[in-house]
Amino acid sequence: MISSDAVVQLASRTGFKPLLNRCYNQYREVSYRLAGDTYAVTVGDVSTEFLIPTYNEFTDLWKIDERPVLTDLLEELRPDDVFYDIGANIGLYACLASQVTDNRVIAFEPHPDNAERLRQNMQHNRADISLFEHALVDENGEAELSITLEKIGSAGHSLVTTATEHKTITISKRHGDEFIADNQLPTPTAIKIDVEGTEGAVLNGLSATLDQPSCRLVYCEVHGNRLETNGHSVAGIRSQLEGHGFAVTKHVIRDGKGDTFLVGKK
Repeated sequence: MISSDAVVQLASRTGFKPLLNRCYNQYREVSYRLAGDTYAVTVGDVSTEFLIPTYNEFTDLWKIDERPVLTDLLEELRPDDVFYDIGANIGLYACLASQVTDNRVIAFEPHPDNAERLRQNMQHNRADISLFEHALVDENGEAELSITLEKIGSAGHSLVTTATEHKTITISKRHGDEFIADNQLPTPTAIKIDVEGTEGAVLNGLSATLDQPSCRLVYCEVHGNRLETNGHSVAGIRSQLEGHGFAVTKHVIRDGKGDTFLVGKK
């Protein structure tokens, strides 16, 4: 049997790639129309449904570029884990993790539209998730969140503003360790971080939490260009995790696009 990658390579060499892309896009559009109001995402033995009122949300859930990382995370999670989803978007990680853990999932999503969809996905699945509409970093106050795409579920919103991004919204930011203590939240044992360039600030704010022996897993997506704009680096994020006692491995998500997860395990 010929693999899908081989088909794509053959189409590129023979000039049929544009036709193949059109056929694929048409197939995906028909699939969206037939899907109804929800789309079931299954990763390994874990499955949950997500609302898909927009085509953008459907396509993101259809492809899930991060599936290998998500699979690894769900396999590592235990029923007694306390999972924090920092940069939760519409709740892909949080909702799936809630099917694995017996404890409440803690999610942070500062973008109001994404947070509202996350809340709806929580309610649809009756998931035990507490949602906080803050950016969890290393200081308290307000910040400007740059908006890359004005679509619900769109990734790329960042506290790191570049010259090509003009629209921003004001959001709340909170110091991680202080917020956990002030709200008497359970200490996380597993954390996922996807914050588009402010990974260093998240880790700084969670310094005391990450030092806890019980905090055993960190899945941190790193964005090299945004990190450099913010005075950090992928190597620096790795060093931070190692400084808290994590053995770190790298998982490349999209070859050639610089999207990588650093996975820290104790």
